[in-house]
Amino acid sequence: MFKRLLLALAIVTPSFAAADRSCDTKFQKVCIETVQSGSAIAFYAENRYRLLPVTLNIELDVTNLQRTEGSSGPFVLNGNERVLLFTLSQRRNAAWSYSYTFTWSRGDITARHDDSYAYRLPFAQGKAFRVGQSCNGRFTHVGAHRYAVDFDMPEGTPIHAARDGVVVDLKEDSRSGGPGEDYQDQGNYVILQHADRTLAQYFHLRPGGVSVNLGDRVRAGTLLGYSGNTGQSTGPHLHFDVIRGSKTVKSETLPFRFATDQGAVRCPPRGTTLRAVR
Repeated sequence: MFKRLLLALAIVTPSFAAADRSCDTKFQKVCIETVQSGSAIAFYAENRYRLLPVTLNIELDVTNLQRTEGSSGPFVLNGNERVLLFTLSQRRNAAWSYSYTFTWSRGDITARHDDSYAYRLPFAQGKAFRVGQSCNGRFTHVGAHRYAVDFDMPEGTPIHAARDGVVVDLKEDSRSGGPGEDYQDQGNYVILQHADRTLAQYFHLRPGGVSVNLGDRVRAGTLLGYSGNTGQSTGPHLHFDVIRGSKTVKSETLPFRFATDQGAVRCPPRGTTLRAVR
């Protein structure tokens, strides 16, 4: 999710404003716009997601330019927001140039998780399912993705909200799934934003398997959709994690606890069967 742009200009620069836009190559959802006016360049960022917050990080390589307004980031962009990041200005009367790269991730990097909260299990009360992969799993739950839990379950199992939140993003149009990384972006999902601005992700839903709409405010226990086998998946299951933004393309997963019939559980071991109690 990055783009690189290089501009090099001589001493004499135009007095009119000239704009250039560069969007991430994968989703075309986060864009950087540079607006040159004389020897000053203003950097704007746009988040094209309607409600999903993202964290943007931008790296600069400049010659004969200095930052005269704004900060170095990282920057948090709310849904459907366009903001001025910073302005670069010529340092002295000589040729100048700049290049940049940027990355973005889902979520707000400044979010602080409420560690006192015990999440419902993301399925119906009284139902029990086996943990197929847990924290630091061998398949995909590593590094920034290490705090996540997969529940093995038949396709079409009702999925319920684990915590109150707002639906900030969803996808249900994919029919593709498989174990390879080529399927990584093909999973159907629902993403909720919590009161502490962390996000909960419910992944691998079946095609057409979302039961909520963007902007819906839901309570813990609300039906969100139905499990499936879309995206990077070796079999029907639900992937659940809680995230915030980071300085890379990978959002940071956060440790959390489930309320179960065995008490509050963090990172339940692979092979454990958990029953929803509320």
